Amino acid sequence: MRAFPFVVLLMIGVLLLGACGSDEPSTLTDSDEPSTLAETEQVVEQLRELFIGRASLTDEDLNHAAIQGILEFIDDPYTSYLPPQRYTEFTESLNGTGQSFEGIGAEVSVRGGQVMIVGPLPGSPAIKAGVLPGDVVLEVDGQPTEGLDLFQAVELIRGPKDSTVVLTVLRAGSLRPQDISVVRDTIELTSVLARMQQDGVGYIRLNSFDMVAVSGMVQAIADLRETGARGFILDLRNNTGGLVSAAVGVVSEFVEEGLVCTGCDPNQDGEDDLHRVSGNGSAYDLPMVVLVNSYSASASEIVAGALQDHGRAQIIGTTTFGKGVVNVLLPLETGSGLYVTVARWLTPAGQVIDGIGITPDIIVGANVDVQSAQRLGTLTRSLCVAFDDERDNLEGQELFAEALDGLCTLDVTNSDGPLTDEQLDRAVSELRKLID
Repeated sequence: MRAFPFVVLLMIGVLLLGACGSDEPSTLTDSDEPSTLAETEQVVEQLRELFIGRASLTDEDLNHAAIQGILEFIDDPYTSYLPPQRYTEFTESLNGTGQSFEGIGAEVSVRGGQVMIVGPLPGSPAIKAGVLPGDVVLEVDGQPTEGLDLFQAVELIRGPKDSTVVLTVLRAGSLRPQDISVVRDTIELTSVLARMQQDGVGYIRLNSFDMVAVSGMVQAIADLRETGARGFILDLRNNTGGLVSAAVGVVSEFVEEGLVCTGCDPNQDGEDDLHRVSGNGSAYDLPMVVLVNSYSASASEIVAGALQDHGRAQIIGTTTFGKGVVNVLLPLETGSGLYVTVARWLTPAGQVIDGIGITPDIIVGANVDVQSAQRLGTLTRSLCVAFDDERDNLEGQELFAEALDGLCTLDVTNSDGPLTDEQLDRAVSELRKLID
């Protein structure tokens, strides 16, 4: 079992699949107490026997419907069912073995029932087409995304190289959706990018926390030292997370001793899950600053929080996303997988990350509460659609109509872009104070 900082297993899908294949209804002895699961089995059997559309009720469809219904009831944005292909792809991406795929090149999240672009990858087709972090995807090639889970949304957006997909997106602060055509391409995944930003200033951008991220980080530190780096900028903007082991490994390169984070499960009375640095780092001596923004999530927040609590680095940018829960990926017998939220992460000082995020030491750029902006934007858009339909029926309510018209013609753009030079310039300035 692997623990992930990103998204008792009841095999209800297998149980229902067995019930669907049974020719005989379940029977209870006089001493048996009926269970709610037995009632579910009875509903399935009655539907298969009596429902007018019973010919279309396959075991596979009923099994998936049962799983989906449970996940909808749980209402956790990070607990998801992965069909076999997606389970394999997700596992490969975390292992660092799936180094390329065909698609638009953007990290996607589902939050509050909305499919949201979290981080377009640098140089990707999504970036070139004008897709921005925070864009809510309302439709993909005219197909509504409402009700899709994370992996269904990814499956819809991905596609073969050179094919075109039309995303209907709602930008944060806007009430009017827009269509963006993106030509898919082969996306090469690189965990770590490093360069000399200025004389003495090494720049390391970490794009994901997979199994090769730590080795890439170690190599980048060595290369930059050899080139003359006397301090580092660690850029975690738009990095949506990955493996907790990778987060621990990254912090271990810069912090000699102590905690990285604590996993806290409110359902257990035992000890918390403590994660400590390895003590085998290579950059304890060099000053550093860390860049984050509203789309830095999960493992990025663990790293930023740990470096901040240990006083190891200044955090610069905007308040992070606020995804601070522990997830495990569990294989199912069918080759599918279940991605389950099992606990919450706390920083070394006990700070809660989930729903709050990490507040930078130096705020540069507009703080964007991504979830609130998009939730209010979606609700307001629904109101404005209704107003458009009923405008002619508001005779005698001119003030009300005028107020609605003013709201529905308002347009505010999101200024917190994926890589704002102002943030990077400030990071360089702050690091120069430490190394000069």
